[in-house]
Amino acid sequence: MGRRPCRAAVHLLLAWGLPCLWALDNGVGDVPAMGWNSWNQFRCDINEGLIREVARAMVSSGLRDAGYRYVNVDDCWQGYRAPDGHIVPNREKFPSGMRALGDYIHGLGLKFGIYSDTAELTCENFPGSMGYEELDAADYGNAQRPQPSPAICV
Repeated sequence: MGRRPCRAAVHLLLAWGLPCLWALDNGVGDVPAMGWNSWNQFRCDINEGLIREVARAMVSSGLRDAGYRYVNVDDCWQGYRAPDGHIVPNREKFPSGMRALGDYIHGLGLKFGIYSDTAELTCENFPGSMGYEELDAADYGNAQRPQPSPAICV
């Protein structure tokens, strides 16, 4: 006897819930956010040439067309935080800067992700975003809309 109210609730939920799901046919979530991240293979041993090479390989190998769209530059791209508050990329590793790298990646039909941290320092002791969240978000937007990947180191 106790099952009938549950069954009715399930039918009611399905009747009301399914049309809402169908209404969200906007392409978001068709596939998970797939791509490549520099940390797992290279950690801090990264540079502009390597990132460009990986982006080209994602296109030439067919990964982009299979849905792998993100090229994510993890920790160690930062140089220092300038007196005006902006993070300056490591000029030895990224001589063209992050905007030029983002332009290149987007030109290949890929999306650009960039690492930040919610603390004062990143996991590798580079400038984090604590206290500079709005400024950093605006700067990342100027790097051709990279997808920030904030982290918390424990």
